[in-house]
Amino acid sequence: MLGVVVALAIVLALGAVTRSQRGSLPAVTGGSPVGRTELALMDTARVDPFATDGRKRELAVWIWYPAVPGPDSATAPYFPAAWSQLPPSVPLGQDLSRISTNAHPNAPLNGRPPVVVLQPGLGQPVGGYSAIAEDLASHGYAVVGINETGSADTVFPDGRVVPATAEGNVMAPNVDAWYADAERVTNTWAADAQFVVRSLETTPPAIGALDFSRVAYVGHSVGGASAFEACSQDSRCAAAVNLDGTLWTTVRHTGLDAPHLLVQKAGTDACDEFCRRATTDFDTVMADGGRQVSIAGSVHADFQDDGLLPAIANRVGLGSIDGRRMTEIVRDTVRTFLDVHLRGSASSDFTAALSRFPEVSVIR
Repeated sequence: MLGVVVALAIVLALGAVTRSQRGSLPAVTGGSPVGRTELALMDTARVDPFATDGRKRELAVWIWYPAVPGPDSATAPYFPAAWSQLPPSVPLGQDLSRISTNAHPNAPLNGRPPVVVLQPGLGQPVGGYSAIAEDLASHGYAVVGINETGSADTVFPDGRVVPATAEGNVMAPNVDAWYADAERVTNTWAADAQFVVRSLETTPPAIGALDFSRVAYVGHSVGGASAFEACSQDSRCAAAVNLDGTLWTTVRHTGLDAPHLLVQKAGTDACDEFCRRATTDFDTVMADGGRQVSIAGSVHADFQDDGLLPAIANRVGLGSIDGRRMTEIVRDTVRTFLDVHLRGSASSDFTAALSRFPEVSVIR
């Protein structure tokens, strides 16, 4: 018993030390400086289905974008102070205020960049995907990240904190109930994405107008499912990328006309009922020209920034792949796919990107 107590004390002490360590996101690979801004958008036409008090649906939105060269040397915090004070999702997880970024707060916008809508995994803030967002912005994209109110604790730009709710999450006792509950949540997220696009096109953000003539949707987990669903509903959708998200909504039956990419964690020999249903749905959706790849050594959580953070607790539940290597693969794979379909780059650029990484297996 004494040994257990001592071991626990050592783990807690080590966790406290690593939690306070400073770190930085990987440098961006594009040629543009990166700006970041935050805003709140309220959908006055929609009651928030994740709230119980009849309030209208309101979303905290982060935008990463190409900035005019020569911004102030100060960079934005990984998460603003109010976010950093929220209870950590991982005990003794990273002190987010000690992570530096590549983004300059409210820097002047450079040009009128094409838009990529980014949605997180369930229970995650969109800032937890800053590494991919910053890199896309450095290559000339405006990445519009949506914090899904009710599905995770959310801090608005004015400092208001809106906690997660049961209605905004998926808690079901069996596979059928899980599919029904996840479909409900994903449809709300897809509606959020459509609202944000309409709203920012009609009323440009303070940094300036963005190019909504062709839009891409990218997301992880439930955000990935939402990316495919939102794209299917938007005639301007030029591409959609799903980072290891099971499909729950109508798109899993109807398929997707726009170019679409599914990037999955490493495969396993075991396949439960969730896996069997997902495989059937992916066969339907990816059959008409979709691209599907997997990354060796990765698990579901590796698509977030956690593998880049020094705190040991953030590495619990991650795969064997190095966090910076995973980030490099996901950044390059997603960006070259978007370049082909939003900017008209040669399809061989995407094929070449896949071939650069032996960890990537091409399924389709």
